[in-house]
Amino acid sequence: MKIKAMLLLPTYTKGRGEKKKTNLFSMNIFRNMHYQAINKVKQDYHKEVKEWAETLPKYKTIFPKYTIYFKDNRKKDIDNYTFPLHKFLMDAFVEYGIIGDDDYTYVKGFTTKFGGIDEQNFVVVELTGEQLGVK
Repeated sequence: MKIKAMLLLPTYTKGRGEKKKTNLFSMNIFRNMHYQAINKVKQDYHKEVKEWAETLPKYKTIFPKYTIYFKDNRKKDIDNYTFPLHKFLMDAFVEYGIIGDDDYTYVKGFTTKFGGIDEQNFVVVELTGEQLGVK
């Protein structure tokens, strides 16, 4: 069974007051951020996907397919955006009991493709895999 959903991409907030700005979270940002700030971004993303995750069945194995859409024409390396998206989403699935762990015995792989330009930054997630208790 395939399950599809549209989710926002992970973001982080930079600055204070009037200079406060929300940006897309990428590998380039991740590598330079303090671990406590990274954890805040991760926890915020877990809250973002919680309602959807709680509707999902439990999986024995899972294979997510991501289609990423950006809101502007600026060229981006989709690998840099796939890393935090996939990592944070799989961690949320473990936290919410969708999968037992996020190692290769549960997550059999994943694919990412660029979907195009749209009005906002988002990802279409398509889940396939072996559900627990379903033969």
